[in-house]
Amino acid sequence: MRNYEMLVILDAGIENQSEETAKIEEVVTNLGGTVKKTDAWGKKTLAYPIRKKTEGYYVLFNFELEPAQTFELKRILGLRANLYRFLLLVVDE
Repeated sequence: MRNYEMLVILDAGIENQSEETAKIEEVVTNLGGTVKKTDAWGKKTLAYPIRKKTEGYYVLFNFELEPAQTFELKRILGLRANLYRFLLLVVDE
């Protein structure tokens, strides 16, 4: 298992961001990972418009996952309609 950090920008217009956050955590656990920490940064102004929106809801995830499962994680997150962008980084120990 390897430690990862992922920053996600969600649609700020959705009513329940915690529900969307829980679904992302569920994706990680279904792939055999364990979510260590979830930190909601809240609604912030985007640097540039994405899908004609100027605000996004930022969430930072810290989790463990097998490196081979990251491709499937990226594929599944790319299919989420309320997710604008995500950045997946390996955390050095």
